[in-house]
Amino acid sequence: MTFMVMRAFFQSLFNGPIWRTFLLMGVFGGLFASSSYNLLELFTANYRYVSDYGIMALMEGGLRQLLELILFGYLSVGFYILFKGCLYGLLAHVAKH
Repeated sequence: MTFMVMRAFFQSLFNGPIWRTFLLMGVFGGLFASSSYNLLELFTANYRYVSDYGIMALMEGGLRQLLELILFGYLSVGFYILFKGCLYGLLAHVAKH
């Protein structure tokens, strides 16, 4: 039941009206850009912090920051997948016409 609801939601999202798919593609592209901005540098800084100060850095919030960075990485991937889904929906619509 839940799978069918999610499938119908994504079908309407990607294969709905072309103006809505185009608008959502821009929204998801912007969300991807904002959530992944500077992520590599933050990972590098966190790694340097933990490698320099060890267990003390982990107890002072280095581990929590690492988990938040991993969460933002997965969130960025999710927004990118939604962006690409909208793109493929638009391309399929253009190919039909």
